[in-house]
Order: sequence, then C-alpha cells, then structure tokens
Amino acid sequence: MWTKETKIQAEMEMANSTSVFAPGLTIKGDIEAVSDIRIEGDVCGDVSTPKKVIIGISGNVEGDIKASEICVMGKVLGDVIVEGLARFTAEAKMRGKVYSEKIEIESGADMEVMVAKYKTYLNLEKENQTALHKSNPLINERLFDQPMAKMGE
Repeated sequence: MWTKETKIQAEMEMANSTSVFAPGLTIKGDIEAVSDIRIEGDVCGDVSTPKKVIIGISGNVEGDIKASEICVMGKVLGDVIVEGLARFTAEAKMRGKVYSEKIEIESGADMEVMVAKYKTYLNLEKENQTALHKSNPLINERLFDQPMAKMGE
C-alpha cells in the first residue's frame, strides 16, 4: 500500500534517474522527460527536460534540445537551448544555434553554430509571442467588437 512517504520516495527516485536511449535505438518523435536524458542512439525530433542531456559518442539528434545543461560528444543538427552550461567535447559535431549562459568547446569539436546568451533566446521567444498575438486574427481584439451569435441561429 502506498503511503505519503513511499510516494515521495518514489518521486525522488524518478527525479534522480536517467532515461537512456541505447545505441541502435531510433526514435522518430519528440521526447519530453523530467529526468536526465542520455542519448546513444538516433533521435529525429525535439528533446526537452528540465534536467541534463548527454549526447554520447554514438548519439545523433536531429531536432532542438532544451535542458538545464548539456554535454555533446556525438552529433546534433538543430538548436541547443540551455539555462546553464553547454559543453561540446572534441568528438562533438554540431550544426545550428546554441543559446546558453556558459559554453565550453574542446579543441577538435566540429562546430558550425551561432552562439548567443540564454537571455537572448528568452527575449526572442517573448517577441515571437507578442508578434503572434498581434498577427493572429482569432486573438485580435477587433473580432470581439461583434456580438456573439447564439447556438442554433
């Protein structure tokens, strides 16, 4: 039987775990997790977690990655968005944009990237949301000047 204490303990264990995608595994679709993620296989889709992401030497991601921290030893084709440290080892191959507060690139890493601070990403997201709000006719306030039709009319 589950008590409050065992539920809390189970949640803590889940939060401290790592989701591992092994070599030879191919995922087509987005990945969202609450735990750390280690990718040694192939992922074609976005990866998102509030924790750490590790792309192993055999790992390959085609999509955007959002995390608190990342270490890339494999290949990434997409944008990397991290609040903390973005680390690229000598074996890493990266194409895309990197938004991070801190970045570490080892000599030998194959990088074709644009690098900007994480705060820049947040500002861009805010601007995009504002522009979307202004350009979306369903959100535009002028539509609400008309009285609503009743059902069945």
